Amino acid sequence: MIKIDKEKCTACEICGTVCPRHIPETIGEKGEKMTMVSKVRAELCLRCAQCIAVCRNDAIRLEGIDPHDFKPVRPLDVTEKSLITFMEQRRSVRRYKDKSVPRETLNRIIEASGKAPTGSGSQSTGVLVIDKPESLDVLSKIIHESYQDLAKALKNPIARFMIRRRIGNRLFNTLQNFVMPGMHWYLKWKKEGLGDEILRDCKALILFHSPILEPMGEANCAISAFHGIFMAEILGVGTCFNDLIPSVCNRSQEIRQFLGLSEDREIYTSLTVGFPKYKYRKIIPKRLAEVRYLN
Repeated sequence: MIKIDKEKCTACEICGTVCPRHIPETIGEKGEKMTMVSKVRAELCLRCAQCIAVCRNDAIRLEGIDPHDFKPVRPLDVTEKSLITFMEQRRSVRRYKDKSVPRETLNRIIEASGKAPTGSGSQSTGVLVIDKPESLDVLSKIIHESYQDLAKALKNPIARFMIRRRIGNRLFNTLQNFVMPGMHWYLKWKKEGLGDEILRDCKALILFHSPILEPMGEANCAISAFHGIFMAEILGVGTCFNDLIPSVCNRSQEIRQFLGLSEDREIYTSLTVGFPKYKYRKIIPKRLAEVRYLN
């Protein structure tokens, strides 16, 4: 997949150094150095294009990627202080104005999501946007019904045993001790017409999905979503990560069919989106639990 123009290449060795699998390799031949593609490692190429991005002489091409798609690196006007301030002021927004988010704005958020790096070099992350009120209503109804069925199943010892066996102890404990106690009230409030605490009456829902066999699919979706939320913050749009949605979408054939989600893909990350209904006036303190340097 990689081609090296020998006329342009100066055998500086940088491309092979930055390549995580050292596919371009520089060797000495007849007293001269030359860079070529390793025959034994060529098939390990991750298509990350790091070799192209670092080449000073534009000597490398990667099959399937247009050279004109690469843009020159420009100086940034972001300072350390402004970046930290931006990050600490960003809030998870769970209450939205009754105002739709223009698709032009959603497209800007999605564009930012598409700039995210991927753990395996693949560009396999997909985005599904739901912004029509009627579609959000249908999805909300199915999700609430799915959790209602799950609540009933967890009361049955045999069903509870099978669920624990299927998802493992760690996820089961999270489900039983963290998710379902709050879900009890969410289902109650929804039934009484007091609001939707799962989709939170958002004006758009962005779902990030990846092939099931993608080695870094879950991480890729999360990183892509983070890029999107930062763009949303700049555009004055509120977002919130919502882990209650992906698992239901993946296991419900009704939802998969509704979303048009193929069997070889799963949703790993979801963002509720909308214009913030309230303005936050203080920065909530955040800190790590521990920081240690090993001696």
